[in-house]
Amino acid sequence: MTSLREWKERRPASDLKQTVEFYHPAFGYYRVVNNLFLPASFGGNDYEPARFSVTEPAQDGTVTIAMTITFVASTEHVRKTLKSWRGASRMTAISCKYGIWEAIGDLSALKAYTLYVKDISIDANNVTISSGMTNPLTLANPIIYTTENYPGLKNL
Repeated sequence: MTSLREWKERRPASDLKQTVEFYHPAFGYYRVVNNLFLPASFGGNDYEPARFSVTEPAQDGTVTIAMTITFVASTEHVRKTLKSWRGASRMTAISCKYGIWEAIGDLSALKAYTLYVKDISIDANNVTISSGMTNPLTLANPIIYTTENYPGLKNL
């Protein structure tokens, strides 16, 4: 069977569709598709058009999987959405799902990564999001502080 890498080498990269889906209870689902001008449907979900570049995880056998997404145009909506992640809602990580699709309307992606957002960097022109496999809220401390165990956190 042909691997995804071999298939991508034979097919023009411009035909593949890239999607990114962010989820957090504070803002719900935020879904975008790269390099399209109209909304499109993938896997039964609607995605808004956006312009971004993706640095995919390295395929070199390392255990660390990291991906960087840079939104380079019309970033005001991305900023507004991601800035709603504040206060007590920061107790839950933002999940990020990246997918590569063959055509608009497909029900399943050729390749999909589900990651956690580790860092969001916002400047005047673009928004850069770093994501990885591990939940950044549990890296420094094995104890997960919840409002059930620590009621004083509700005041934040």
